[in-house]
Amino acid sequence: MTPGRDDVRVYRWTPAKEMFPIEGIDLTGATLAMQVRLYPDAPGDPLISLTNTSSPAEGLSVSVETVDGLPTSTIEARINETTIEALLPFDENGTEPGEPVKLAYDMHITATGLGKRRWIEGAFYIMPGVTQ
Repeated sequence: MTPGRDDVRVYRWTPAKEMFPIEGIDLTGATLAMQVRLYPDAPGDPLISLTNTSSPAEGLSVSVETVDGLPTSTIEARINETTIEALLPFDENGTEPGEPVKLAYDMHITATGLGKRRWIEGAFYIMPGVTQ
């Protein structure tokens, strides 16, 4: 299985909520993990690390509904405003003030019968803002 690609944009000075629908699979009880790093395979601790939680807390939660007889799991990723702000300033990758910060992320899902897989990956942008 090749992971899906979905670039994420979060906005400076606001909390973030991103939804990832996955059709045809019931992910109830799955173990979720999403990390944001400076670049793929960057060593050390991740800049952001999200795991299973209950919405509306920071982290990853799953809801499942049946659509046309098939389960559709929606993973909700929530990131607190303070978590995003803690990443600034961001001189390590040459980002200038007023430019988007480009990072990388992926999400692993471990589900019964499916094992552990990387399901989603992409760029993770922190978009500049004005109102603080």
